[in-house]
Amino acid sequence: MSGDVRLPATLDTPLRVLGPPPSAGGTGRLPSVDGRARLTLADGRARLTRPEHEEGAAAPPGGGTATAAGPELEGELCIGPGWVDLHAHVYDAMTQISVPPDRAGLDAGVHVLADAGSAGQATIDGLVRYVIPAARTQVRAWLNIGSHGLVHLRETADPAFIDVDATLAAIDRHRDVVCGVKVRSSGAIVGAMGLQPLQLGRLVAREAGLPLLVHVGEAPPLIGDVLDLLDAGDVVTHCYHGKTGAPWLPGGAPAPALDRALDRGVLLDVGHGAASFSFDVATRALAAGFPPHTISTDLHVRNIAGPVHDLATTLTKLLHCGMGLEPAIEAVTATPRRILRMDQPWLGDDGTIRHATIFRLAAAAPPGRAYVDARGGTARPDRHVIPVATVREGVLAEL
Repeated sequence: MSGDVRLPATLDTPLRVLGPPPSAGGTGRLPSVDGRARLTLADGRARLTRPEHEEGAAAPPGGGTATAAGPELEGELCIGPGWVDLHAHVYDAMTQISVPPDRAGLDAGVHVLADAGSAGQATIDGLVRYVIPAARTQVRAWLNIGSHGLVHLRETADPAFIDVDATLAAIDRHRDVVCGVKVRSSGAIVGAMGLQPLQLGRLVAREAGLPLLVHVGEAPPLIGDVLDLLDAGDVVTHCYHGKTGAPWLPGGAPAPALDRALDRGVLLDVGHGAASFSFDVATRALAAGFPPHTISTDLHVRNIAGPVHDLATTLTKLLHCGMGLEPAIEAVTATPRRILRMDQPWLGDDGTIRHATIFRLAAAAPPGRAYVDARGGTARPDRHVIPVATVREGVLAEL
């Protein structure tokens, strides 16, 4: 929530624009847009237009023109495509760890949530019939290879908990919702099953033509064996965890198996969670030139009151660790939308805003906010990402 940080009453402050032009379809790498535009409201629709008092400005995305943005300004307002959280848990009232979708979503500036395996083939129908229709936030689902999903928190510890054919049938029933297959591949979950859940998840994903989202953590199985099973487009979540066996060398470069995986096109996702993000690991990896492709929260009931809080807090942490603002915004907009195959442009040709998040770069943290990683490490960022409004199909809503 934005607290006492509000939009200007007259909307007369130019916004810094961070996003691809309409022709880019909202996908691919975000170009550096060194410009500002004015948010105007007419006929109940929000548009981006040229600041009226500026002369000779260059064209911004979506038509109109913009002025040179220059360096970041303390407290400046920014606008870009609607944020996406690629890893959250929002099967509300069904699993013991899920939170209501809108609390993690539009109430926090996030337009799209990808639920990460809360539902398996035996429980996905309830998510689709009851939770998704009741939410204002768009929800997609990584289908758990474990049939129960996260109703059972050792969902792949027994071979009887996995049904390949039923999982493929569930994907076919819900192609408009299911974005891929989720496998939690760490010792506390798989037990004596080892790599078998991942191997079966990979089989299902390949048969269905979908990517994998793979949770990594404590061994067994060994992280190298996990990574060697992943292909281009698959996503490793919890990429900066600080547990024994993390896939990074001490100086921040990827260990050999991760290096091979990145060369194949495997993607890195933050997936902060209650136990899966280290300031030290992230800072070293970023300094070595290995930023995440996507920034996500792994938000659930055990971390929404801290250390995660929301996607904006996770963004702030990545900026503190050394990630640039534009690549960080790309990691919650263009890249996750490409993974989810939701590549509609964020602006119409006339500048009408189809989906956007407006946020402020503030010098002060939200009241009472502490920045803590999953290992108890603390940070004091000098820039804080604070969402203040969303726009959906031209409709502006302050937070």
